[in-house]
Amino acid sequence: MERELETLFEAQKIETMIMEGEQKLLQAPKKLRQMEDQLTEVRDKIEKEKEIVEELEKERRKKEKELEGEKEKIKKLEVKLYDVKTNKEYQALLKEIESAKEANDRTEEDVLVLMDKVEDLKKDYETSQVELKRLEKESEIERAEIEKETRSMDEVIAKLTTERDNLLSIVSENLRTTYNILREKRGGIAVTNVRNGVCLGCNMNIPPQLFIEVTKNKQLIQCPSCNRILFFREDD
Repeated sequence: MERELETLFEAQKIETMIMEGEQKLLQAPKKLRQMEDQLTEVRDKIEKEKEIVEELEKERRKKEKELEGEKEKIKKLEVKLYDVKTNKEYQALLKEIESAKEANDRTEEDVLVLMDKVEDLKKDYETSQVELKRLEKESEIERAEIEKETRSMDEVIAKLTTERDNLLSIVSENLRTTYNILREKRGGIAVTNVRNGVCLGCNMNIPPQLFIEVTKNKQLIQCPSCNRILFFREDD
């Protein structure tokens, strides 16, 4: 029995390595999604910046067209000054010209503000494009590395699975069945060590007399709390 219990214990150690490998495999798609989400975020940011620049450019062109119209209006009004007959008409025309010039100044200021905004946003847009290219390059390298690690881990898990199955094949059918049932019910941990009277599977104390029997490794003993198979190894 001692030999079989030790074999189960070794199979459990391999089982734990298999679970760790499988957990790493599960993390691979998560990492890939995180990379893709980051790229999507930057692409969306670039698209938004592009839309804003285009909208501001459109507004700037509109303002510049208004500016041309206002300047043309001022020219026509100034020409009309030579045709007025009365001082009242002259003063009214001067007032209209002044008002047009003020509107012209405001429009010019609007155009300058829009030009500054466009220039700043274009810089942000170019910076974001550089950032996207950097992320795409890094993501490509990391994706290749993850895919390589995944292939390698698949091979490792396959090898470990064979080793575990070979070990389980040399124990009795009853022990193998008990192991497999417990493995399914206890998160992959069917066999556990005991230390200082404590089951390392559930961290619960076991009766002193039972602990003494466990240390002998002469019979199948299961934890009264978690039902896992107990095996004693002092240095493990």
